[in-house]
Amino acid sequence: MINARAAVAAKLWLARNLPRVVRVAGLLGFCLALACVPAAAAKHRHHHAHRSHRGLSRVAAVPFRAALLEDADTGEVLHASAEHETWPPASMAKMMLLLVAEDQIRAGRFSLNDPVRISSVAAYTGGSRLGLRAGDVYPLGELMKAALIRSANDAAVAVAEKIGGSTQACVRMMNQRAQSLHMFHTFYGTVNGLPPTAGHDADFTDAYDLAILAREIIYHTDLLRWSSLESAAFDGAVILHNTNHLVGRFDGCDGIKTGFTYHAGFNVTATAKRGDLRLIAVILGAPSNPERFRQAGRLLEWGFQTFAVAEPVKRGQTLPVQVRVGPRFAVQPVAASAARVLVPREDLTNLSVEYRMPSYINSPMPAGTPLGTVVVRDGARIVGQVQALYPQVSGGASAWPPNSDLGSVSSAVQSDPPPATRALDGGPR
Repeated sequence: MINARAAVAAKLWLARNLPRVVRVAGLLGFCLALACVPAAAAKHRHHHAHRSHRGLSRVAAVPFRAALLEDADTGEVLHASAEHETWPPASMAKMMLLLVAEDQIRAGRFSLNDPVRISSVAAYTGGSRLGLRAGDVYPLGELMKAALIRSANDAAVAVAEKIGGSTQACVRMMNQRAQSLHMFHTFYGTVNGLPPTAGHDADFTDAYDLAILAREIIYHTDLLRWSSLESAAFDGAVILHNTNHLVGRFDGCDGIKTGFTYHAGFNVTATAKRGDLRLIAVILGAPSNPERFRQAGRLLEWGFQTFAVAEPVKRGQTLPVQVRVGPRFAVQPVAASAARVLVPREDLTNLSVEYRMPSYINSPMPAGTPLGTVVVRDGARIVGQVQALYPQVSGGASAWPPNSDLGSVSSAVQSDPPPATRALDGGPR
């Protein structure tokens, strides 16, 4: 594997020379077709690799630079197009700023009510802004809310100066956090995504890394309480209107962030939840504001229409198999965790469960000792596995049924012969 620092250095060179690249290519020249992707799936392993599950039907001249759709719970990529293409995040850099701020709040170093005095640096920040004045004081939480909903650059600088002491120190915190999440194609040079000089985006990332960041925000912060709002009051006065136009217009959408600069084009990282399924969509380099939302909404809708969540095994569930313990009694193992699987809706009727465990052990075990594995299959493909545990047995053990049909059950759960398989009742959830 290439050294992570060397990779970051190479990407930094690209970021510094990005304007030349973009001037040659031209933003409007970046058009990419959504291609059919092979029908196979694999989950993230420490966010290092993926394989697309299956793709959308081909659509001619789809205008964006990169796109990705994934299951937020597992990180399984459902569709990807140029997902490792390096691209400026623009104001989506604020996603990492706000994650770092949430980290500091959870660590007890700051609170949402802490006062923040607006510096002259923050007050004179350009681009999308609230018009904050130097010397004014606002609660940290209000400034974070404005940076997320309104994408206010002056508020973002004020947040960075509060939690990092300076924007430069906060940028270092952001890059350290990115590395901790294995976002190896990401580098932050600013806290708000603004080009430091005319025509120069210092920040870079890719769609894959942005989905990693989105998952961290969804499951380890409370930022969706703000990003889910169409509008909100800032400090009880100014009304913040959400720059993410999917919120309130796309069923289930509750975040997260948009971004735009001249060279980055129109970007969005969006998430939506319907029932048990939460999806994340990333669009980079769309040519217009409406187009980024149209493409993100199209990806999300396709995902909800195509895939479904099933949970054929519940956490703590007593499994329908028996393991004989010595000559006198038997136990039924329990599932250590739930087996949540995401499959195409058409495959729900193909799900089956296998119980891989011995039919006999010599003596009792402490409760919770692993006895085997429960395997969930979609046809021939393994889509989920959980441990089977020795149960808590009241009174020492359950009596062995003297005339039970033990022989057939035992042979079905032997390790060496084919394991027991149970088909599931299908149907959308």
